[in-house]
Amino acid sequence: MISFKLSVFSNQFSLLRPPASGLQPFVFIPHPSSLILFIIAVLVSLLAAPAFAESVKPPEIVGVRVGIADRSKVGLWTPVEITLLGGSEQLSGIVTVTVPDGDGIPSRVLTPSNKQVLPGRQTTVLLYVRIGHVMCELKVEFVVEGRVVARKIMESSLGLDQDHFIEPLESQSLVVSVGPNALGIEDIPRIKEMDNEHRLVVARLNDIGQLPTYWYGYEGVDALILSTSQPELYRKLTPEGARLDALDQWIRMGGRMVLCVGSQADEVLAKDSALSRFAPGRLEKIVSLRQTAALEMYSGGPVAVPQSQGGEKFTLQSPKLVDVQGIIEAREADLPLIIRTPRGLGQIIFVAADLDRGPLSKWADRPLLLAKLLDLPAVRTEEQTANAALMYNRYNDLSGQLRSALDEFTGVQIIPFSFVALMIIFYILLIGPGDYFFLRKIVRRMEWTWLTFPIIVLAVSGAAYMLAYYLKGDQLRINQADLVDVDAASGFVRGTTWLDIFSPRMESFNLSLQPQLPDGKTDANAQSWFAWLGLQGGALGGMNPRGANPTLWPEHYNFTPSLSGLQGVPIQVWSTKSFTGRWSASTTAFPHAELTDEEQSLSGSITNTLDFPLHKCVLVYDRWAYELGTDHGNAMRTLAPGETAILDQNVKRSELKTLLTGKKAIFGEKFSQEITPYDQSSTDASYILRIMMFYNNIDGQSYTKMDNGYQTFVDLSDLLKTGRAILVAESPNQSRETNHGAALLRDGKPLTGPTDKHITLYRFVFPVKHAISSAETP
Repeated sequence: MISFKLSVFSNQFSLLRPPASGLQPFVFIPHPSSLILFIIAVLVSLLAAPAFAESVKPPEIVGVRVGIADRSKVGLWTPVEITLLGGSEQLSGIVTVTVPDGDGIPSRVLTPSNKQVLPGRQTTVLLYVRIGHVMCELKVEFVVEGRVVARKIMESSLGLDQDHFIEPLESQSLVVSVGPNALGIEDIPRIKEMDNEHRLVVARLNDIGQLPTYWYGYEGVDALILSTSQPELYRKLTPEGARLDALDQWIRMGGRMVLCVGSQADEVLAKDSALSRFAPGRLEKIVSLRQTAALEMYSGGPVAVPQSQGGEKFTLQSPKLVDVQGIIEAREADLPLIIRTPRGLGQIIFVAADLDRGPLSKWADRPLLLAKLLDLPAVRTEEQTANAALMYNRYNDLSGQLRSALDEFTGVQIIPFSFVALMIIFYILLIGPGDYFFLRKIVRRMEWTWLTFPIIVLAVSGAAYMLAYYLKGDQLRINQADLVDVDAASGFVRGTTWLDIFSPRMESFNLSLQPQLPDGKTDANAQSWFAWLGLQGGALGGMNPRGANPTLWPEHYNFTPSLSGLQGVPIQVWSTKSFTGRWSASTTAFPHAELTDEEQSLSGSITNTLDFPLHKCVLVYDRWAYELGTDHGNAMRTLAPGETAILDQNVKRSELKTLLTGKKAIFGEKFSQEITPYDQSSTDASYILRIMMFYNNIDGQSYTKMDNGYQTFVDLSDLLKTGRAILVAESPNQSRETNHGAALLRDGKPLTGPTDKHITLYRFVFPVKHAISSAETP
């Protein structure tokens, strides 16, 4: 007999081997005292585990702020500020924000590089998202090496707390006011009698550090008002800072800023100050103004500006600017009080007064003055509201009609819902009463239903597939519309793209845009932003649905860190998805114009210096439209390459509203006027865009019975008030040899085929000289 012992825990465990009568497994025989020691060790380790866990504390997401001053708009870019509190160790990772897009599919934005989160310290991250539903969920995650170490989920709500953010606006106007004091903007809806659906919403900021650092963070902002009565508010801004550059670019992209400068003009408009770049002239001095009749007349209200109140006398402190550039809309003697200046495709309205100090802060008609500065459109009547509510289409906004027009593909036939419903009824009758009657009366073998039922199901499914294949085909198709705006004074170019993609199979796409300048070249410094396009309203597929919008794709797709493209965006089989893109660049390729205003009548010439003809040419100035070029019939006026159009008495001139609405006078027993009703069901993208271009100028809500609240930047009606002239033209049909607008790329390669529809409209904005007035628009 061979035996041996192996001691463990001070020889308390014995390992014995039985006699060599055959191979036997080892047997552990623990000693009782050893077992007690082992149990104690396990208990001690379990008790120490919580303390160890506390020593390894993960980071937390302690704050999420959505929008500017907690206000945002659905379907447009908005800032999201995330605050992380470091745990027990230093971590480096990316921050992501996931929200639903307009179709309810999760879309995610993420930081372009890793963010360092230090132990016990707060780290702030700013991202920009595009929220697709008014009522939705927003998810923030901190991801380290592919592992989520911190997560916070918030839901939109009417109130604001740690777990909720204020739900995005849809059709309401958003005005951001910077300054510690209220300006009375909140009283405008009451004075203008705005309905709740189109009311004015004010977001007030006391910290300039909350303004976006990229221009698209302002995309949902209709106007920005800066009050400078407390200039220390703006001392954080530097002339070369990111926030100031973002504000400047937003204005050039079509934004509107109201700059109020009064008693603190010496500091605010100093040469080295941050805001001096926005001044429409050079500060000469500050004057004390006792006459305010010009402001009272400008506002159009019946109440005079108070000169005193409660024994306190008021004096209006106003800066006097010289070398003024822009249109002076109100002046007191030689003192310009309100100056409207174009900047790129946007404008700055300069007010030479403090609206948040006496006497204007005590003025009852101050809201009327602000409404005039903001160019608020006329109030909708009850009849117009009712007509809009009776819309039979899925859209109540012109952008929705444009999206619907791009959803019509050549060679793809949409099956009417009535036909689908009829086929469903036929199918139910076939597998129910039809199968029963066939087996009971003809075959007389009811047990054969185990054979006939699957045959019917397979046959109907196959027929449905073949019908869908026949009607929709197997070709990827794209419909695209581009609008390219060029400011001739600065060479600034702004492009906007709308497109729909029809996919015959379920696929994921990596998409981006390549901007094309009017001369067909690309700008190496061009910037582009690409995203999905939402649908306004509460219809099925809308961004404010009355019910849940079901989605069959729960996985998220990503925006590229620069927001210039989409990665892995899904399109389901035989389905469409709508996209939009915006881009900016600079160019010297635009027609040459020499234009002069002679007693509100335009004279001069325009020469087409481009290498392609400009079709359907209309020059818009003030409220007038001049039809230029050679008349080829069918409203097709063309300005050929090298051709010059002279503006004289031979040029056909009409009111812009008359031209776009087809308004005409009827002379008979009684004089009357008729307009051509707007076609709410039109699928002509050019027709829709031309109405969107000058919506406010032609009282678009009254004419179309539709809103234009989603893509408001398309409307350049207010830019006409700055003294600019706008040439509207259409490029030739796209071909392999000519490219206009922007090219859609998939994985960096052009995706559009030769049979796809693509139209491009151009707007060239020209300065106009004044023959009589000494003031000129630069």
